[in-house]
Amino acid sequence: MNTCFKSDLLISGDKIPEGHYESENMKSTVVPNRNMILISIAAGYVISEGIDSLFYGAHSGDHTIYPDCRPDFIKQLQQTLLLCDWNKVYLEAPFSALNKANIVKKGLSLGVDFSQTQTCYQGNETACGVCGSCIERLEAFELCGKKDPVKYCSKN
Repeated sequence: MNTCFKSDLLISGDKIPEGHYESENMKSTVVPNRNMILISIAAGYVISEGIDSLFYGAHSGDHTIYPDCRPDFIKQLQQTLLLCDWNKVYLEAPFSALNKANIVKKGLSLGVDFSQTQTCYQGNETACGVCGSCIERLEAFELCGKKDPVKYCSKN
């Protein structure tokens, strides 16, 4: 095993760290190749259903600790999916050039009911408000001058 990298979430199931993505402890949230695995599963599904497009929600604010969110990764995976089956599958990444605040702004302009969405890593019915994903979401709404309609366990 490579000792210079350790994914606590993958190896030991450790508790999801709290704090901003810029904190050192957030590196433990990396699951190597996660997005390629999930996109591969989704591609198998869309191919079996005769669907030709697969949408991927990576955004420009995805941090350097997540290498499978980079534009180069998206570009190469788009090419790979075009070759993975006789029927072409197009990988769409409409948010890849937008940061999370711009995504919220776009969603608000389209009338998205953000109370029906959640980005929390904890996976509970109520968002935690302290994981990196919750903190980033709250910041995005604040930058848009709006209050996030999602209920959080912590006081935000």
